[in-house]
Amino acid sequence: MNKVVAFLFGLICFSSQSFAATAPKPYVPDEPVPAAASKPVLKKTIVVKRTVKTPIATAKVSKTKPPVKPLVTKTAPVAKTTKAGKIKATKNSTVTNMALNSTQRLNKYSRVQKNKSHQLAQHVDAKPARIASRSAAPVNTTPAANPTRVTNIPLTSGSPFLDSSSALVMNANTGRMIYGKNAARRTPIASITKLMTSMVVLDAKLSMDQPITISDADVDRVKKSSSRLEVGTTLSRYDTMWLALMSSENRAAHSLARTYPGGTSAFVAAMNRKARSLGMNHTVFYDPTGLNKDNTSTAADLALMVQAAYRYPQIRQFTTSTDHDIISASGRQLHYKNSNALVREGVWDIQLSKTGYIKEAGRCLVMVAEVQSKPMVMVFLDAGATSGRISDARNIKTWLERQPTNQLG
Repeated sequence: MNKVVAFLFGLICFSSQSFAATAPKPYVPDEPVPAAASKPVLKKTIVVKRTVKTPIATAKVSKTKPPVKPLVTKTAPVAKTTKAGKIKATKNSTVTNMALNSTQRLNKYSRVQKNKSHQLAQHVDAKPARIASRSAAPVNTTPAANPTRVTNIPLTSGSPFLDSSSALVMNANTGRMIYGKNAARRTPIASITKLMTSMVVLDAKLSMDQPITISDADVDRVKKSSSRLEVGTTLSRYDTMWLALMSSENRAAHSLARTYPGGTSAFVAAMNRKARSLGMNHTVFYDPTGLNKDNTSTAADLALMVQAAYRYPQIRQFTTSTDHDIISASGRQLHYKNSNALVREGVWDIQLSKTGYIKEAGRCLVMVAEVQSKPMVMVFLDAGATSGRISDARNIKTWLERQPTNQLG
């Protein structure tokens, strides 16, 4: 019994000691803070470092995704934190800007190409409308006030190729320009001069029956050209003008000027005054025959001269005659022909004609011919080939016949 009691007592004592050992200690205010308490502070410092690294990693990601523009603004504050971070942010922003610039240039190029394609489509669609409106525009049939300023003469598609360096076509009645090629180019005009010579003689109202004798003063000493009209041959002013216009006889033309009141110098002065009165502001004459290369004009000016000469019945008659006979000083009968092959053929309805040639002027031709019942002034200057001026006239006539009548003035 005593053993049992002793065992129980010992058990109770052991249990009480164990409980006392495991009981919590009371709070002591003056107790120092244990070292383990510093661990949470270290954890906060690590978290701050991780936040610094996070935007840098974002900048690295921007290399793979360049189109996002805000990334450039986010890298700016990171550059202020650390030196290493600043270097990395600068490099990333440069790469981002390069990527954006390339993308912008590509997008701009695409927009420009798209706009060009759109404009081209509009241009193609609008082209027929412009052509239609131009064809429907009213035609101005008023003669040009200053024909020397002709710069926009219509050149219809399919215009003929001409050998002449300068050319012009004009309605003789209305003065409307139909076709032009270098119409304002100044060039020697050779024997086209004789139209002005004849107008000055007729304006002076000299007797056409007055006899004129060919003298040594009428011999060509400029070009040394030959003539069948012998010195001493006497003709009426009527016949003299006939040969000068129809066959381009130089001695006959010079004798007309020589027998003018005041002589040749007064005659040439009258020629230039007449040119100014007709508005031929780019024309000058130095002799009545055209042998002088300084007799120059333009196709536009000559169109005015032809239009004026067309009003003289004698000029129309003499220039369109196919032939004429005279008696020379030796008593021989001389047969003269028209220098224009188109007049000699007699196929065209030609109402005025004059040819010309010297080396400096080339082959020249002016005419008034009926085309589609309209009198057309035709001027061809400086054709190279012998038959160039005639071919040009034929080509122009064919081209005019294909044009609408209302386009011919």
